[in-house]
Amino acid sequence: MDSNSDDQSGVGGSVSSGLVVGRRVSTRQAKRQRVSAVESEQCDEDVADVPKRRRARRGPLVGKLASLMEMPMDILFEIFGHLNPLDVLRLARTTKEFRRLLMHRSSRFIWIAARNNLPDLPDCPPYMSEPQFANLVFDTHCHECLAPNTRSVDWRLARRICMKCAKDCMIEEGYCYMTESSHLAVPSRYGKRGRPCYYKRDLEEYQRKKASLMDLKKREEFVLESKARVVEMNKHGALLDAWAHRQAMARSTELEQLRSARKQAIIEELTKLGWGPEIEQIDPSDDLGSHRLVKQPTRLTPRIWSNIRPEMIKHMEDLRAVRLQRERRALVFSRKQIAVSVLRTYKREHLPFTDVMPEPMDFCTFPEVSAIIELPTETEVTEASFAGVVSQLDELITQWRTRNHNSFMDKFKDELASKLQGAADAAADKGTDPEANASTSADVKGKGKARAVATPLPDESELVKVLSLATTVFRCEYCSSNFWSIYEAPFHTYMSSKQSASTVPLFYPKIMGHRCLTKGRGQDSPMTPSDPIGELTGYETRRRTRWTCAPLEVDEAAGKIVSNLIIACNLDPLTATTAEMDTLDPKLACVNTKCVQWDSVIKDSCKAPVFGWRAAFVHAAQIHQSHYDANKVKWKLLDENLLKDVENVDANPPFSDSALIANFMSAVLGTSLLSGTNEDNIWLCAHCMDLPSERDATVLSKVKSHLSSAHGVDEPQENQDYYQDYESPQGRRNPYTPNLKITLTMERPPPVFSDDFMSDDSYDSYDDYDGFDGYDGYGDYGGYESFGCLCSACGDDYPF
Repeated sequence: MDSNSDDQSGVGGSVSSGLVVGRRVSTRQAKRQRVSAVESEQCDEDVADVPKRRRARRGPLVGKLASLMEMPMDILFEIFGHLNPLDVLRLARTTKEFRRLLMHRSSRFIWIAARNNLPDLPDCPPYMSEPQFANLVFDTHCHECLAPNTRSVDWRLARRICMKCAKDCMIEEGYCYMTESSHLAVPSRYGKRGRPCYYKRDLEEYQRKKASLMDLKKREEFVLESKARVVEMNKHGALLDAWAHRQAMARSTELEQLRSARKQAIIEELTKLGWGPEIEQIDPSDDLGSHRLVKQPTRLTPRIWSNIRPEMIKHMEDLRAVRLQRERRALVFSRKQIAVSVLRTYKREHLPFTDVMPEPMDFCTFPEVSAIIELPTETEVTEASFAGVVSQLDELITQWRTRNHNSFMDKFKDELASKLQGAADAAADKGTDPEANASTSADVKGKGKARAVATPLPDESELVKVLSLATTVFRCEYCSSNFWSIYEAPFHTYMSSKQSASTVPLFYPKIMGHRCLTKGRGQDSPMTPSDPIGELTGYETRRRTRWTCAPLEVDEAAGKIVSNLIIACNLDPLTATTAEMDTLDPKLACVNTKCVQWDSVIKDSCKAPVFGWRAAFVHAAQIHQSHYDANKVKWKLLDENLLKDVENVDANPPFSDSALIANFMSAVLGTSLLSGTNEDNIWLCAHCMDLPSERDATVLSKVKSHLSSAHGVDEPQENQDYYQDYESPQGRRNPYTPNLKITLTMERPPPVFSDDFMSDDSYDSYDDYDGFDGYDGYGDYGGYESFGCLCSACGDDYPF
């Protein structure tokens, strides 16, 4: 038994006794042994001798400063002297004991010591106590409703009032109903209307005290004291206002420094992650400091950085993507500039233009050109890279013209077909084309009632013939809606643009090169991002665009005017083309009553204005559009014998006051102020071709002046330094029209009067009438629209 017990004690003994060799020992933790009741009581007696440690209590320390007042007063005063005025004010509002102590007059030195801790703060004004001053300057509660965060302080009124209470507490002098102004006796500020604005309680208190004083001497003394007090308040108010401004600036600087330090700390952390080179390439418009997590005025701590690091890394990835896109756009733009220089060289070698030419926006969209522009970023592109394009540029431009022509034909195919059918019907009515007449009257075979055969669409060659007719007139939406057209066509204000003919007629094929088709108006706002090669300096509402015929439409009213002119030239409107009219260049005299000027001596002699056929169209559209149909204007074709009698009035201008002044100023300035009035606006600068500085076609004298001042070319050469616009003689502005007159012999029409023209009420108003001046060639009239000719020769029987 003893041996067994010894073995068991050896195995189950302490660790210091050692382990039995060759026996596996369990590594599991031994179970906790049960303790008997006797042992438990013995342990409790041992623990009772050790003092228990109390667990710390969580929550606010309520009443911990209750014994602060038991401290010696000199120690309290020393502590209070190191506080700020706002701290002393809040301490005085904690308990009754602190309030009784700090609000006593004997404690004024505490407030002064606290105020001296802010050396820049002005002294307390004499009309306020120290607690009142601290409450005004530092406490942000409204003095009326105790609303927090009230930042608006009126230092001259010594009030902090919120915007809501200001509507009720402040009153203007105009609403006070006072017998005399209180502006200098009551603190005030200027209101919205410039009137003195008072604090209502101050004003009522002043009026009450003043009314209570019956003695005039005392009342005057009171007013003087009040005014002196207002002067003192204004003086201290200005000091406090300046101090508040300095405090605001200092706070702003402090916040900016905190933001800058946070930004720098974030940059350092991003640099550690390998974003340093990317940060150096950030564009100023993408400043890192504008991010919401960077511009916060707080110090960057490790915990904060760990929270914002994923979002900042994503932001840097976005900035890198934006930078790469911006660099790619800049590279593409530089390549487009190279492509434009290649186009400009080609176009200058082919001056003068005999057909429409592409502009930068269209040229850069050619597939062959676009393929070079869109090469990878690492590929270098020079003018030599476009050598293959230059060799086939003739073919590419021909294809571009074909596409534009097909687009133009597709848009006006229906209208041109209708016009062609109308011409065929007119010819059939005259009996000139019986086969066409018979074909149009044929019926469709089949059951039921006979149906008219649908008119087949004509082929392209027939449509081109219709396009070439002089009666096929187009109008441009941009040109016809120009603001300045109200001065060119003042009579158009009474009718819509659809009913009246455009004063800028456009004909085929020159219309394909119309300026507005590649330099649109109102399409892109100046603030809208766009291709830089489309910019036009000096034009706020115009940009280069790809060629488009969208602003064009057929002008039926203008076609009727041209038809009337062709008939006057003894030609057929159904066959006369624009080229034939330009070659013929007929001269037409307008023999309408409104335009002729009857001779005062010779009864049947008159002077009539003379125009070319294009100028005659403009004259009819501008002058006769509001009186009756412009296609009914009477024209007289001048033959070779009558052309000899045509007189150019501009060659012998009258010596008017304006002409004499212009000649005098021309001699003083050394340049003619009347130059360029008899020139056509058809010339362009070759050096500015396809550049942002390109301008509209203008007169030759202005182009030469531009070449001398802008390009240093004193002796310019045509088709080398300047060239004629392909669109001329048409365009956005009509060519120069000389003031031609011819004396004709024709029967004078009888005068036409209105019903009330000779009434007694209106008779005296014509006593001083000098006669009808007639048309002067510029659209100005001296007569009246309600009657015809009233010259002295026709009106022999009348007193005028």
